[in-house]
Amino acid sequence: MSPNDGPVFVLAWVTTRAEKKIPLGNGGRVLFVEHPERGWEIPGGHVEPGETPDEAMLRELYEETGLRGAIQEWNTTYYPKGWVAHVVVEETELSEWNVRDEKVSNVKWWDEVPPLKEWTVEEFTDLSKWCCDEN
Repeated sequence: MSPNDGPVFVLAWVTTRAEKKIPLGNGGRVLFVEHPERGWEIPGGHVEPGETPDEAMLRELYEETGLRGAIQEWNTTYYPKGWVAHVVVEETELSEWNVRDEKVSNVKWWDEVPPLKEWTVEEFTDLSKWCCDEN
């Protein structure tokens, strides 16, 4: 898939403005959502017909976390059919909360990779390095 084809799905590596360039595990925090079957993962979902990747990402972020954010950049090469956005949100008072989404049982800021079921630590380590790279 070339970037011009567009992604099938989008994912968000969510940080706050203050932690924009601090890697996970080195003092930075990243927002994860807990799927009832898949466990902890980063927010995201499929791009619906007629949506741009930006629209899909911001919709999924709001549905799964209740937060609004700003896309900083896209990684269009890490996953064959998906793009990962670095999204910055304002600081939240809560470190953990629930939303009304049947696919998300919990939302939480983590300062390390959470316990995983279907994802790998390497994926989140790679994405943290990408997001915090000064390019």
